[in-house]
Amino acid sequence: MGTSNPFGGGNNRNPLIPDWVGGGGDGPDAPPNAPPGGPDGEGPDLGDPKGPVDGDAPAANRFQSARTNFFKFAKTGGDGGGAAGGDRGRNAGRNMRRAIGGFVGKSSGGARRAAKRMASERQATANLGRILSSAGATGIRETVRQLGFAQLATLPVPDIYAALVDVICEPGGDLDESFAREAYIKALAEISAANVDLERPSAETTASFLASFIANAIQNRVLNAVGNKVVSVPLDVASIQNVEQQINDYIRGAVDDAIRETGDDFPIGRIVDTIDDIYERSCELLEGVHDQAPDADDSTASEAEEEVA
Repeated sequence: MGTSNPFGGGNNRNPLIPDWVGGGGDGPDAPPNAPPGGPDGEGPDLGDPKGPVDGDAPAANRFQSARTNFFKFAKTGGDGGGAAGGDRGRNAGRNMRRAIGGFVGKSSGGARRAAKRMASERQATANLGRILSSAGATGIRETVRQLGFAQLATLPVPDIYAALVDVICEPGGDLDESFAREAYIKALAEISAANVDLERPSAETTASFLASFIANAIQNRVLNAVGNKVVSVPLDVASIQNVEQQINDYIRGAVDDAIRETGDDFPIGRIVDTIDDIYERSCELLEGVHDQAPDADDSTASEAEEEVA
């Protein structure tokens, strides 16, 4: 009671890929009561198919650049994310892109490692994909009956999905598991607000729900690793909300592009492979190639270095 310390973000001493993140298997398993189709096991694990993941030892100061750029972005309150506000707006947008690209690249060790690190989120997204695929064919009420939760079939449709959180997301108190749960709950609120048919979701609704989940999952990682200034730096609540919205929009754009490249079909038999591909491709797009030259007029650079040191 009253003795907990705030989480200060990622630690340079930690390995890029913790030893408890699975590797060399057939991908995450389905939940015990998975709908018809079960675990596919067809998709190669991200730790194996394209060669070994080398160089997972801790890297000195690997969070510094991303945190510095995030601080500079947060300091502006988002300022349009580059969409408005002249040079200041363009600098804000560039700093945001640098922060996210730096998180994926240097902080996480590249797109594959960043995606591999999100094992809990990938498994939860695949679980949701299975449920949505089944619901698209038979309806969510029939799907929960097949899952063994017939009592849920009498609830309103949004409440059914809310009640499935422990089926979709691994229950537990670890930080990684909390990331997945938070991403799912936020995605459910977003898709529910869109007034789409979740009783028998279409392919478009399924893709949108999964894209929201993935974008929120990646955003959680970014904010917790390098964005610990998101609340303390902006001047007011509206600025904080603007910063978070700019980040979410940018990440969601990359996820939508990754889904378009992969295809918006999510067959149960290949769901793990498909979701893994989307996570990795999203991270590749976010890592990108960013201009690391100093800003021509950046009055916050030295202050940022001091704040994040």
